[in-house]
Amino acid sequence: MEAIVAKLLVPNSKTIEQGTKELKDAFKKPEAVPALCDVVVGSSNAEIRQTAAVLLRRRLGKKSHWNRVEPEVRKRIKQGMLQALVNENVKTVKNAIAQFIGILGKHEFPNNTWPEVLQFIHTLCGSNNPLDKELGMYALSIMTEISKDSYIIHLESFAMLFNTTFNSLTALNCDLAYYTVLTMKHLVPIIAGHQQMTTLYYNLLPRILEIINAYTLDSNSKKECEMLELLEELIECAINVIVPHIRLVVEVCLSIGGNKEASDEVKIKAIGAMQKEHLIEPIIDAMIKVMSQKPNLEGGDNETIDAEDYYQGDPDEYTPTTIATQTLDMIALHVPPEKVIPVFLSRIEPAIQGNDLYAQKAAYLAIAVLAEGCSEYIRKKYLEPLLKCVCGGITSSNLSVRNAALFALGQFAEHLQPEISQYAAELLPVLFEHLSDIYKQVQTEGSLPSSLDRIFYALETFCENLDKGLEPYLPTLMDRLFTALDPNHWSMQLKKMGFDAVSSAASAVKEGMLPYFPRILEIINIYVNADPTSENFHVLCDALDCLAVIAQTIGNDNFRPLAQETLQLGLRILDNSTDPDNRRAAYALVGALAVVLKEELSPVLPNVVEQMIGTIQNDKDGVDLYDDSESDNEFEEDIEIASSTTDDSEQCKYMVENSYVDEKEQACRTLKELCANVGAPFLPFLEKSFQEVFKLLNFPQDDMRKAAVDTLQEFCLMLNKVNTEEGKQGLYRALQMLIPKCAEIIRADEERQVVMCALDAYANLLEELKGEVLVGEGHREAIMNCVIDVLNLKTACQDADLETGGDGGEEETEAEQDELLLEYAGDVIPKFGKAIQPDDFALYFPNILTLVGNRTKKRNSESQRSFSYGTLAECMQPLGLYINKYIEQLMKLWFAGAKDSSDEVRNNSIYGLGEMVLHGRECVFPYYPDILQALSTLATKESHVGTLDNICGALAKLIIANSSLVPLEQVFPAFMERLPLREDFQENEAVVKCFYGLYQQGNVVLRQHLEGVIKVIAHIYANQQTSNDETKQIVMEFLKIMNRDFSQEFANAANSLGPTVTESLQKLLST
Repeated sequence: MEAIVAKLLVPNSKTIEQGTKELKDAFKKPEAVPALCDVVVGSSNAEIRQTAAVLLRRRLGKKSHWNRVEPEVRKRIKQGMLQALVNENVKTVKNAIAQFIGILGKHEFPNNTWPEVLQFIHTLCGSNNPLDKELGMYALSIMTEISKDSYIIHLESFAMLFNTTFNSLTALNCDLAYYTVLTMKHLVPIIAGHQQMTTLYYNLLPRILEIINAYTLDSNSKKECEMLELLEELIECAINVIVPHIRLVVEVCLSIGGNKEASDEVKIKAIGAMQKEHLIEPIIDAMIKVMSQKPNLEGGDNETIDAEDYYQGDPDEYTPTTIATQTLDMIALHVPPEKVIPVFLSRIEPAIQGNDLYAQKAAYLAIAVLAEGCSEYIRKKYLEPLLKCVCGGITSSNLSVRNAALFALGQFAEHLQPEISQYAAELLPVLFEHLSDIYKQVQTEGSLPSSLDRIFYALETFCENLDKGLEPYLPTLMDRLFTALDPNHWSMQLKKMGFDAVSSAASAVKEGMLPYFPRILEIINIYVNADPTSENFHVLCDALDCLAVIAQTIGNDNFRPLAQETLQLGLRILDNSTDPDNRRAAYALVGALAVVLKEELSPVLPNVVEQMIGTIQNDKDGVDLYDDSESDNEFEEDIEIASSTTDDSEQCKYMVENSYVDEKEQACRTLKELCANVGAPFLPFLEKSFQEVFKLLNFPQDDMRKAAVDTLQEFCLMLNKVNTEEGKQGLYRALQMLIPKCAEIIRADEERQVVMCALDAYANLLEELKGEVLVGEGHREAIMNCVIDVLNLKTACQDADLETGGDGGEEETEAEQDELLLEYAGDVIPKFGKAIQPDDFALYFPNILTLVGNRTKKRNSESQRSFSYGTLAECMQPLGLYINKYIEQLMKLWFAGAKDSSDEVRNNSIYGLGEMVLHGRECVFPYYPDILQALSTLATKESHVGTLDNICGALAKLIIANSSLVPLEQVFPAFMERLPLREDFQENEAVVKCFYGLYQQGNVVLRQHLEGVIKVIAHIYANQQTSNDETKQIVMEFLKIMNRDFSQEFANAANSLGPTVTESLQKLLST
């Protein structure tokens, strides 16, 4: 038998095949199992002993196989394996034997036919020899992992064993402690209902936490993570053990999470344990308590105390408040807002009304962390009261409170758009006033307060989101920013923030920045031409970034006179500078100039593209650190017979992020800009660029992966514009690389933003390239299977550790960030449908209807219901006449949505109903009376402007599809009363086509309302309320026909619309 096992380990396929055949033949004889046992006990080769034990476990894994062994032989095997476990010195073999014993215990325990094994364990654990104790608990840890339920009847004896073992520990970070915690972890799922064990776990939890904490600096992070899993198991299965110790649990997890000596794996595990739903409320309490404590930072003065970073920064400088804030942020991101916000608010209000300043600071930080993860919920229900609360904090005389409130305002400005912009008139003057106060402080004290970055953060986010709405505040804002940019003052930080704010303002107002353009250029030139030895030279990259933004936003004609000079500046920096920050800024400048110069940039492409490719290839962005320590070499439970037992060292790669990474990312994004704007002259560089950027899809930094996806899809769009066979083949080759890679990213990438970027790439490519995307083999399946996986919550970024708990079924409510991911997936579906034939799309639609339709139910959030109805509505066009198969189901769906309490849901439901009518045609005709009655009832009750517009759109589509089935004498007057549309101008396409179709038919009812129809069409034209060129063309043609055929009615209608519309019509008719 030993010779047969040896053949399985020879690195030769024929020998392995021969050994496998011989083993199968041997297993036909009853003596094979005892023979393998003899190999486990007697072979001198550790690999052979280990493989024999694995083969025994696999062979006897089923109870029926074990029962076929003669009772006497079974007895001998059980005795022999216990002795082998004691005698074995090689850990991998010992582990395999223990796993085999665990399998045998699983078979024997239900009938209590192997009491000796537990006696054996208790004897070892009760020994005075530390090695015997360790062996006993080690064996029990393996056995309980193999089979938990078998040990229910032995829990009382285990309770005594664990208690005795913990009391006998001489050191906390020893293997005996580790194996005991591991065993307890395995038994957690079966202790529910067993009061003695629950009490034991409760009593021992502080001791367990001491052991976990003691292992933090242990070189084996695997052990630490395994022990932390005990907390996760308790949270899931026995939360009553955890809650009384919640503060201690949180303190230990925070301590580990903030320990710079601990491995990232351990820190992530520790923080992750606190993000389970059952712990949400006690953790929020504990985190706010941590955040309410006065920071114990070096220096002790107010400025130093307030300098702690709430969110990011150097992990080596994390404080308890940093970790606590990040933990609350994770809760807000991954737990449904309706479960989180009430808990937060019940803690925030008393803190703000109280006198404890640090509790107030914690309350404002708590408000800040809600902004991203619960943005939609806050915008709809809590924006005004929370905003008033934050404004109160901004005026606080206490620096810590004021800074936290300013931070919250910045978070609001970033995440609560567009609603937050409605309060700009109240908020911006407050920020301007604070900025003026800070300038005075700088002049008198010569130092910058730590609140400065919070104010600029809030200002920038407001600027970025107000767009043209910023213009009334621009004079005051620019006055403050020019003060910050004064080259003669000493603060580099203030100058950098000033340039960033100017960039944000320029992005918002665009050509509205023209009055300040000369002064901005004058200031930028000072920094660009600064002496390299001066401090102002350190602001060069910030000045270049600002110049790049202005070049893109001020208007091509306005910047063109400066474009060539600016281009030479960028090239000079690229040719002469090795500083990665300055090179990154120069790349951004070249990318911006591509927008202005277009093909005029082509002469410099060989130089700049070569440099960008070199930057992308540069390996200065990171350093490889290899872990050469020996592995535990533990066998997996389902090891293949022919698997090699050689254990390769796992290579661990760590990324050191630095300025070279930023330079590389910008090079990638600038290649995208060159491709999009320079056009055909970029083609000679496209293949090499594609190859190098494609490699970045495996880059550790998520922003880099996003940049690579964005750039590669732009390359594909460019190839599609090349009207040659060579261009088409190049496109197919590119898609054959990109489509499968995006599928891999969607399934395996752990960062939601990267996955959303890949889904967005699918949507964009399908929209632009249509069926070309699907030519490659397997592309259809790759795209749709990924979408289905996202909808089924099966991707890596939808990690179960971050789910909200429960049974994981479709009734679970997702957090807002999860919902956004689903919306990206949903956006792909109709675009995929439009890229294929209706009969092909009909094959996918049943699954889509089930998965998306389930999310229209009231148990789902408003955004989920809205997204689901919207997605299904967009599917009507690609489904076409196959709507007939689902008409009953769809009718119920639309009518249910039309009664929803949410404006958005009703809006999308009515839109879907109209789309079904338009594209279903004949199959919908029998349902016209029901639809007309429903629309009539809805119109009388509806107050939401967008939904009323969609009711008009649906009625127009009914008329387009079959006007003979619509009682126009009764319907058309009510239809005209609701026009023109006030919000959803996309539906003007249906309105215009409805009018045009009736006119071509010579419809009498239309003739009776001709002046009203002309007014509506003229209003649409004058206010540019058409959603596409086709509709605009119909509008212009229709107006000209009306003027020609019914000049008097046309003149009457036009004169009643005011001089602006009349002038617009005159211009149209004169062309």
